[in-house]
Amino acid sequence: MTSNKSQLAIIFFTVFLYLVGFGVVIPIIPMLGRDFGATALQSGLLMSVYSAMQFLFSPFWGKLSDRLGRRPVLLFCLLCEGLSYFMFAWARSLEWLFVARILAGFFGASISTASAYISDITPKNERSKGMALIGVAFGLGFVVGPALGGGLAVWGHSINPAQHFGTSFAFMCVAGLCFINFLFGLKYLKESLIEKNKKPEKLKRLSLILKYFKQKTVGQLMAVFLLSSLAMSGMEATLILFMGEKFQWNIKQVSFGFSYIGVIMVLTQGLIVRRLLPVWGERKVLRLGLLLLTMGLTGIALANSIPAMAITMTLLSIGTGLSNPSTLGSISLLTDADEQGAAMGVTQSMASLGRILGPALGGFLYGAVAYTAPFWVSGMLAFSGLLIVLVNYKLIPELAKSKAASGKETILKPTHAEKTKAVLENFKESTIDIAQLGFFQLDNLIRGRVQFILLNLGVDIGTWYNSIEAQHIANCTVNCTKQNFLQQIQAKNIPLHFAIVILDQDGSEAMQIAKALEASGFINAHYIKGGLNGLVKERNELGS
Repeated sequence: MTSNKSQLAIIFFTVFLYLVGFGVVIPIIPMLGRDFGATALQSGLLMSVYSAMQFLFSPFWGKLSDRLGRRPVLLFCLLCEGLSYFMFAWARSLEWLFVARILAGFFGASISTASAYISDITPKNERSKGMALIGVAFGLGFVVGPALGGGLAVWGHSINPAQHFGTSFAFMCVAGLCFINFLFGLKYLKESLIEKNKKPEKLKRLSLILKYFKQKTVGQLMAVFLLSSLAMSGMEATLILFMGEKFQWNIKQVSFGFSYIGVIMVLTQGLIVRRLLPVWGERKVLRLGLLLLTMGLTGIALANSIPAMAITMTLLSIGTGLSNPSTLGSISLLTDADEQGAAMGVTQSMASLGRILGPALGGFLYGAVAYTAPFWVSGMLAFSGLLIVLVNYKLIPELAKSKAASGKETILKPTHAEKTKAVLENFKESTIDIAQLGFFQLDNLIRGRVQFILLNLGVDIGTWYNSIEAQHIANCTVNCTKQNFLQQIQAKNIPLHFAIVILDQDGSEAMQIAKALEASGFINAHYIKGGLNGLVKERNELGS
């Protein structure tokens, strides 16, 4: 069974390819537009139609993955996206360029499924850090895409100076990357959604969006994601013009500036976020990110020197890197496990809507109001997102926060068996959302030698594994009953943030115990859905 790291590597590269596909056309479309007689508006539409398709179809792919599973949707879209780039490479008319670009955006909209996959295989307190992986891939794609497009086109032209060969070569290379990732995923990518939603709620697209926007806190966080995307897209569309007018920068210099933004975003989401979340939690990281984003965007309008611009670029890059994974992780935590695909689809469609409207808004403000107007307005949009977060601050999850890291780690005092029974009864009908694990997730914990506590209520899975893995299970196992599990946890001095998995025969007692543990302060309690019976069934289906 492949480890989570292998699965995450495939998802990372998949999202990276989506963003490479978005950015690779930036230096190429002006050349193709010139060759095919496209107007400036048509060249702009060739770029925006990709985001438009993502806005329209991210919820579609997300819902489909909730029903059919993540793996088939991701593999199918990777294959078809590669074909769309192959079509773009050989398009010889403006109409076919649009067809190829529309198809690339349609299949690239499955980024929502990639987000849902990460939510499937990461525990609650790791969810926002997992979403940061999406942000790292975004940042790298943002850096690599334009450079790759221009570099491959130049290289192709040096190989064969025939008209269009350079641009065709560039897109054939991108198509090749998609095909390679498809083959790698075909062999190594495992299904993350064990329990598929056979009867998904059938809602039209607008109704689906309204459904999540009406949900308490979820709708507000989706609005924050939309505002952040609008703010960043408006800045991106006008920064080249602004830098040229105010500092006489050319395209090459501005390209380095965008690369700098991408690098800082990668470093923020790859390093800083993963260290801040366990200390501060989602709330504080999100609040800080939106504050820095606001300062960075408005700072562009105020900057009167290149060093000042460097400071503002750093602030907005760090702000975006902090806010995006915290927003995505919080939305994932606040939605049901069987709706992760649909929820991530709607969320990503909000980002796509921002990338559609943002450039138009920024361009209008730049030309009709003032050359600093796009950045003032972008700053106000980011500040509006910050106000939404502050209003809903206490409702935002904080499961990434480790109480050990904050110095507040506590241990449950010894509890009498009668008190244990009372706790179970009090939380028997609790609505606390407890993470359910299946064979795939438990197997990865065992084979990956991950340290966790297995509360075992009289069942045995050690015979399924070799001696080394069986020993790891034995080291992690705490044998208990429904009456004495709290005493057993106390005896082992298990901290509140430690991962605990409860396993019984059919899952009924395990669910109650997990609810009682989480209500008692344990932030990382899970139970095996269906218990040993469920594991046996899934194991047989997977052929393990």
